[in-house]
Amino acid sequence: MPRLFRYRELVKNLVVKDLKLKYRDSLFGFLWSLANPLLLILVYNFVFGHILRGGPANFAYFLMVGILPWNFFAQSVMMSTGSILDNGGLIRKVAIPMEVFPLATVLFNFTQFVLALLVFLPMALFFFGVQISWVSLWFFPLLILHMLFTIGLSFVISTATVFYRDVRHFTEIALMLMFWLTPIIYDVKTIPESLRSVIYLNPQSFFILSYQDVLYRQAIPGYSQFAILSLLTATSVLIGYGVHHYYKARFAEEV
Repeated sequence: MPRLFRYRELVKNLVVKDLKLKYRDSLFGFLWSLANPLLLILVYNFVFGHILRGGPANFAYFLMVGILPWNFFAQSVMMSTGSILDNGGLIRKVAIPMEVFPLATVLFNFTQFVLALLVFLPMALFFFGVQISWVSLWFFPLLILHMLFTIGLSFVISTATVFYRDVRHFTEIALMLMFWLTPIIYDVKTIPESLRSVIYLNPQSFFILSYQDVLYRQAIPGYSQFAILSLLTATSVLIGYGVHHYYKARFAEEV
Protein backbone atom coordinates (compact mmCIF):
# COMPACT_ATOMS: atom_id res chain seq x y z
CA MET A 1 0.00 0.00 0.00
CA PRO A 2 2.69 2.61 0.86
CA ARG A 3 4.35 2.15 -2.52
CA LEU A 4 1.24 3.55 -4.17
CA PHE A 5 2.42 6.94 -2.93
CA ARG A 6 5.37 6.68 -5.33
CA TYR A 7 2.88 6.37 -8.18
CA ARG A 8 0.77 9.37 -7.17
CA GLU A 9 1.68 11.19 -10.39
CA LEU A 10 0.44 8.21 -12.40
CA VAL A 11 -2.82 8.15 -10.46
CA LYS A 12 -3.23 11.90 -10.98
CA ASN A 13 -2.54 11.55 -14.71
CA LEU A 14 -5.09 8.73 -15.01
CA VAL A 15 -7.73 10.88 -13.30
CA VAL A 16 -6.93 13.90 -15.49
CA LYS A 17 -6.96 11.70 -18.60
CA ASP A 18 -10.43 10.35 -17.75
CA LEU A 19 -11.73 13.85 -17.10
CA LYS A 20 -10.39 15.11 -20.42
CA LEU A 21 -11.72 12.11 -22.35
CA LYS A 22 -15.17 12.41 -20.81
CA TYR A 23 -15.62 16.06 -21.75
CA ARG A 24 -13.54 16.16 -24.95
CA ASP A 25 -15.35 17.88 -27.85
CA SER A 26 -18.28 18.61 -25.52
CA LEU A 27 -19.81 22.07 -25.73
CA PHE A 28 -20.92 22.21 -22.09
CA GLY A 29 -18.15 20.05 -20.65
CA PHE A 30 -18.42 19.43 -16.89
CA LEU A 31 -21.98 20.79 -16.81
CA TRP A 32 -23.18 17.49 -18.30
CA SER A 33 -22.15 15.68 -15.11
CA LEU A 34 -24.58 17.93 -13.22
CA ALA A 35 -27.48 17.04 -15.49
CA ASN A 36 -28.12 13.58 -14.02
CA PRO A 37 -28.36 14.55 -10.33
CA LEU A 38 -30.24 17.75 -11.19
CA LEU A 39 -32.82 15.80 -13.23
CA LEU A 40 -33.23 13.22 -10.46
CA ILE A 41 -33.74 15.95 -7.86
CA LEU A 42 -36.33 17.73 -10.03
CA VAL A 43 -38.26 14.54 -10.88
CA TYR A 44 -38.32 13.11 -7.36
CA ASN A 45 -39.16 16.51 -5.91
CA PHE A 46 -42.08 16.86 -8.32
CA VAL A 47 -43.41 13.34 -7.71
CA PHE A 48 -42.91 13.01 -3.95
CA GLY A 49 -43.03 16.68 -3.04
CA HIS A 50 -46.05 17.77 -5.08
CA ILE A 51 -48.01 14.75 -6.34
CA LEU A 52 -47.66 12.17 -3.56
CA ARG A 53 -46.68 14.79 -0.98
CA GLY A 54 -44.78 12.30 1.13
CA GLY A 55 -41.45 14.04 1.44
CA PRO A 56 -39.93 15.92 4.39
CA ALA A 57 -39.67 19.70 4.59
CA ASN A 58 -37.40 21.41 2.03
CA PHE A 59 -37.58 18.19 0.06
CA ALA A 60 -35.43 19.31 -2.89
CA TYR A 61 -32.51 20.00 -0.55
CA PHE A 62 -33.12 16.72 1.29
CA LEU A 63 -32.85 14.93 -2.08
CA MET A 64 -29.68 16.79 -3.03
CA VAL A 65 -27.94 15.79 0.21
CA GLY A 66 -28.59 12.12 -0.53
CA ILE A 67 -28.34 11.91 -4.31
CA LEU A 68 -24.93 13.56 -4.76
CA PRO A 69 -22.99 11.15 -2.48
CA TRP A 70 -25.03 8.22 -3.79
CA ASN A 71 -24.08 9.08 -7.38
CA PHE A 72 -20.42 9.25 -6.38
CA PHE A 73 -20.62 5.81 -4.78
CA ALA A 74 -22.71 4.14 -7.50
CA GLN A 75 -20.70 5.50 -10.43
CA SER A 76 -17.40 4.59 -8.74
CA VAL A 77 -18.52 1.03 -8.08
CA MET A 78 -20.00 0.58 -11.56
CA MET A 79 -16.92 1.97 -13.32
CA SER A 80 -14.61 -0.11 -11.13
CA THR A 81 -15.96 -3.28 -12.76
CA GLY A 82 -13.93 -2.38 -15.84
CA SER A 83 -11.05 -0.50 -14.23
CA ILE A 84 -8.64 -3.44 -14.59
CA LEU A 85 -10.17 -5.20 -17.59
CA ASP A 86 -10.22 -2.04 -19.68
CA ASN A 87 -6.52 -1.48 -19.01
CA GLY A 88 -5.47 -5.00 -19.98
CA GLY A 89 -3.10 -3.81 -22.71
CA LEU A 90 -1.21 -1.55 -20.32
CA ILE A 91 -1.11 -4.21 -17.59
CA ARG A 92 0.53 -6.73 -19.93
CA LYS A 93 3.20 -4.28 -21.07
CA VAL A 94 4.16 -2.19 -18.04
CA ALA A 95 5.03 -3.25 -14.51
CA ILE A 96 2.96 -0.92 -12.33
CA PRO A 97 0.86 -1.47 -9.19
CA MET A 98 -2.54 -2.57 -10.43
CA GLU A 99 -4.15 -0.88 -7.45
CA VAL A 100 -3.78 2.42 -9.31
CA PHE A 101 -6.62 1.58 -11.70
CA PRO A 102 -9.53 1.15 -9.25
CA LEU A 103 -8.01 3.93 -7.14
CA ALA A 104 -7.95 6.31 -10.11
CA THR A 105 -11.53 5.35 -10.96
CA VAL A 106 -12.78 6.31 -7.51
CA LEU A 107 -10.75 9.53 -7.45
CA PHE A 108 -12.13 10.45 -10.87
CA ASN A 109 -15.68 10.19 -9.55
CA PHE A 110 -14.68 11.84 -6.29
CA THR A 111 -13.40 14.83 -8.26
CA GLN A 112 -16.74 15.09 -10.04
CA PHE A 113 -18.53 14.79 -6.69
CA VAL A 114 -16.53 17.67 -5.22
CA LEU A 115 -17.10 19.82 -8.30
CA ALA A 116 -20.83 19.10 -8.11
CA LEU A 117 -20.84 20.12 -4.45
CA LEU A 118 -19.16 23.42 -5.35
CA VAL A 119 -22.09 24.11 -7.69
CA PHE A 120 -25.04 22.66 -5.80
CA LEU A 121 -24.28 23.84 -2.25
CA PRO A 122 -24.23 27.56 -3.19
CA MET A 123 -27.48 26.92 -5.07
CA ALA A 124 -28.95 25.38 -1.91
CA LEU A 125 -27.93 28.41 0.14
CA PHE A 126 -29.48 30.80 -2.36
CA PHE A 127 -32.64 28.97 -3.51
CA PHE A 128 -33.54 26.76 -0.55
CA GLY A 129 -32.62 29.15 2.24
CA VAL A 130 -30.32 26.60 3.86
CA GLN A 131 -28.41 27.75 6.92
CA ILE A 132 -24.85 26.45 7.32
CA SER A 133 -23.37 26.16 10.82
CA TRP A 134 -20.16 24.80 12.33
CA VAL A 135 -21.84 21.37 12.44
CA SER A 136 -21.31 21.21 8.67
CA LEU A 137 -17.57 20.77 9.31
CA TRP A 138 -18.34 17.16 10.22
CA PHE A 139 -19.02 16.71 6.52
CA PHE A 140 -15.28 16.49 5.77
CA PRO A 141 -14.36 13.47 7.93
CA LEU A 142 -17.55 11.84 6.67
CA LEU A 143 -16.48 12.51 3.09
CA ILE A 144 -13.07 10.90 3.69
CA LEU A 145 -14.62 7.81 5.27
CA HIS A 146 -17.04 7.47 2.36
CA MET A 147 -14.25 7.75 -0.18
CA LEU A 148 -12.10 5.13 1.59
CA PHE A 149 -15.06 2.76 1.92
CA THR A 150 -15.73 3.11 -1.81
CA ILE A 151 -12.06 2.47 -2.66
CA GLY A 152 -12.08 -0.74 -0.62
CA LEU A 153 -15.25 -2.00 -2.30
CA SER A 154 -13.87 -1.05 -5.72
CA PHE A 155 -10.79 -3.21 -5.07
CA VAL A 156 -13.05 -6.22 -4.51
CA ILE A 157 -15.35 -5.60 -7.47
CA SER A 158 -12.56 -4.79 -9.93
CA THR A 159 -10.79 -8.01 -8.91
CA ALA A 160 -13.92 -10.16 -9.13
CA THR A 161 -14.75 -8.85 -12.60
CA VAL A 162 -11.37 -10.01 -13.93
CA PHE A 163 -12.37 -13.61 -13.23
CA TYR A 164 -16.15 -13.40 -13.57
CA ARG A 165 -17.43 -11.02 -16.25
CA ASP A 166 -21.01 -11.37 -14.99
CA VAL A 167 -20.05 -9.24 -12.00
CA ARG A 168 -20.70 -6.17 -14.16
CA HIS A 169 -24.33 -7.14 -14.72
CA PHE A 170 -24.80 -8.22 -11.11
CA THR A 171 -23.37 -4.91 -9.87
CA GLU A 172 -25.76 -2.91 -12.03
CA ILE A 173 -28.77 -4.77 -10.61
CA ALA A 174 -27.43 -4.65 -7.05
CA LEU A 175 -26.96 -0.86 -7.24
CA MET A 176 -30.53 -0.39 -8.41
CA LEU A 177 -31.79 -2.44 -5.46
CA MET A 178 -29.48 -0.64 -3.03
CA PHE A 179 -30.78 2.74 -4.18
CA TRP A 180 -34.29 1.92 -3.00
CA LEU A 181 -32.97 0.40 0.22
CA THR A 182 -31.08 3.61 1.00
CA PRO A 183 -33.07 6.49 2.59
CA ILE A 184 -32.44 8.97 -0.21
CA ILE A 185 -35.94 9.83 -1.40
CA TYR A 186 -37.65 9.08 1.90
CA ASP A 187 -36.99 9.84 5.55
CA VAL A 188 -35.97 6.73 7.49
CA LYS A 189 -38.20 7.88 10.36
CA THR A 190 -41.29 7.29 8.20
CA ILE A 191 -40.45 3.59 7.90
CA PRO A 192 -42.06 1.22 10.43
CA GLU A 193 -39.67 0.04 13.13
CA SER A 194 -40.10 -3.56 11.98
CA LEU A 195 -38.70 -2.71 8.53
CA ARG A 196 -35.83 -0.43 9.49
CA SER A 197 -33.53 -3.39 10.11
CA VAL A 198 -33.66 -4.08 6.36
CA ILE A 199 -32.49 -0.54 5.63
CA TYR A 200 -29.63 -0.86 8.11
CA LEU A 201 -28.37 -4.00 6.36
CA ASN A 202 -27.25 -1.65 3.59
CA PRO A 203 -23.92 0.05 4.52
CA GLN A 204 -24.76 3.04 2.34
CA SER A 205 -27.70 3.84 4.59
CA PHE A 206 -25.30 4.76 7.40
CA PHE A 207 -23.37 7.13 5.12
CA ILE A 208 -26.45 8.79 3.65
CA LEU A 209 -28.07 9.18 7.08
CA SER A 210 -24.88 10.81 8.34
CA TYR A 211 -24.83 13.24 5.38
CA GLN A 212 -28.45 14.09 6.16
CA ASP A 213 -27.65 14.65 9.83
CA VAL A 214 -24.75 16.98 9.09
CA LEU A 215 -26.08 18.93 6.11
CA TYR A 216 -29.87 18.68 6.35
CA ARG A 217 -30.69 18.34 10.05
CA GLN A 218 -27.59 20.28 11.21
CA ALA A 219 -27.00 17.62 13.86
CA ILE A 220 -23.76 15.91 14.83
CA PRO A 221 -23.94 12.16 14.20
CA GLY A 222 -23.67 10.14 17.39
CA TYR A 223 -20.42 8.49 18.43
CA SER A 224 -21.94 5.07 17.76
CA GLN A 225 -22.84 6.19 14.24
CA PHE A 226 -19.29 7.33 13.49
CA ALA A 227 -17.96 4.14 15.09
CA ILE A 228 -20.07 2.10 12.68
CA LEU A 229 -18.87 4.19 9.72
CA SER A 230 -15.24 3.77 10.81
CA LEU A 231 -15.70 0.01 11.21
CA LEU A 232 -17.38 -0.30 7.81
CA THR A 233 -14.59 1.71 6.20
CA ALA A 234 -11.76 -0.21 7.86
CA THR A 235 -13.38 -3.54 6.95
CA SER A 236 -13.89 -2.46 3.34
CA VAL A 237 -10.31 -1.22 2.90
CA LEU A 238 -8.64 -4.20 4.60
CA ILE A 239 -10.72 -6.85 2.83
CA GLY A 240 -10.68 -4.99 -0.48
CA TYR A 241 -6.93 -4.48 -0.56
CA GLY A 242 -6.31 -8.01 0.76
CA VAL A 243 -8.42 -9.62 -1.98
CA HIS A 244 -6.87 -7.44 -4.65
CA HIS A 245 -3.31 -8.12 -3.44
CA TYR A 246 -3.91 -11.88 -3.27
CA TYR A 247 -5.18 -12.22 -6.84
CA LYS A 248 -3.34 -9.47 -8.72
CA ALA A 249 -0.51 -11.79 -9.84
CA ARG A 250 -3.05 -13.54 -12.09
CA PHE A 251 -4.49 -10.40 -13.66
CA ALA A 252 -2.12 -10.28 -16.65
CA GLU A 253 -3.12 -13.75 -17.81
CA GLU A 254 -6.84 -13.13 -17.33
CA VAL A 255 -7.38 -9.70 -18.88
